Amino acid sequence: MASEDSMTRTNNKPLRIAMIGTRGMPAHYGGVETVVDVLARELVRRGHDVTVFCRSEDYNSHPPMIGGVHLVYLPSSSSPGVGAMVHAMRGAVYTIGRGFDIIHFHALGPGLMAILTRLFTRAKTVVTVHGRDDKRDKWGRMARLILRVAATSSARVPHATLVVSEALAEEYAREFGRATTVVPNSTHAIPEVVAGKTLERFNLAEGHYFVSVGRLVPEKAPHELIAGYRRAHTDLPLVIVGGAAGTEDYESHLRELAEGDERVIFTGPLYGDDLAEMLTNAGVFVTSSHLEGLPTALIEAGRAALPIIASDLPSHQEILATKAGALGQRVYPVGSIDDLGEMMTLVGDNLEEERHGAKLMAVELDARYAPPRTAEVHEAAYYATRGL
Repeated sequence: MASEDSMTRTNNKPLRIAMIGTRGMPAHYGGVETVVDVLARELVRRGHDVTVFCRSEDYNSHPPMIGGVHLVYLPSSSSPGVGAMVHAMRGAVYTIGRGFDIIHFHALGPGLMAILTRLFTRAKTVVTVHGRDDKRDKWGRMARLILRVAATSSARVPHATLVVSEALAEEYAREFGRATTVVPNSTHAIPEVVAGKTLERFNLAEGHYFVSVGRLVPEKAPHELIAGYRRAHTDLPLVIVGGAAGTEDYESHLRELAEGDERVIFTGPLYGDDLAEMLTNAGVFVTSSHLEGLPTALIEAGRAALPIIASDLPSHQEILATKAGALGQRVYPVGSIDDLGEMMTLVGDNLEEERHGAKLMAVELDARYAPPRTAEVHEAAYYATRGL
């Protein structure tokens, strides 16, 4: 009997796929890296030949393959703000004449280099828009202009434009008249790690703290999270996991906002088992973000059956499948510090009930964002370009 994977590729040969725009594998930085890591491994499992381009300076060792995925290491740039595009340009040039079937760029900045593979290779070029980087507060005027050009290019240049949420699909249809394919992000389920050294390090009690995970950048609004938390009536500590991303002054500002309140704990970036321990032993996951594509941190927290408090961004509502909020999946009006504080009070006072709702949500998210499903959607999008 044919396997399920082979049946999805009836009359289609395995593909040679290049992925450009990530820092590399294994993922240890952000959401895009996690998505590419999971997707690449799953596509290899389905019989494809996948190469991921890595920034050589971001890894101490350079193994040629991880999980069946070929790795190519190329240098980036030390100049702030241009590293991703420089690395993508070098990756695009590297692919010329190497027989790839699909060259897949991830994120707007790297996607600007899709013009090179469109012009100088026979491969089909694909760009995934993980979020509207041209609307992020951390960029200056020139960077925003370049990213705005990249957004327009992502709708015009590639054979296929993929987006990670229905909200982004609607934006591209409205702003650019571009039909896109929605390819939900996927993550591996976070392994449950018994409370131990990481919680001890920060003097935390299992199941009794709020946690927020993400880069410390203005559009994720951790300043609002701190303000909302300080208005809440709760004795649960607030743990903020993450570091600056070219936003060191903003990180300093956050620490000033929390000064004098020992309940607010900055851990810096956490990875691997340290992150898994911090996330899976939390009481509540909170995100106050103003701008997202389809945030992997929220998906991971939901799949870990953590009660959620999230701003009511369309992408957050898409993940939680709720507009009004429900037990374990609460939403509040984006930017409303008072509502956030009230929600933290409510959830903090009713953890057991909220956990019951979160467990029901986790079952649905496991099915919706499992790696095989995401890989199948990508695979179909790749094969659809072969007729173009």
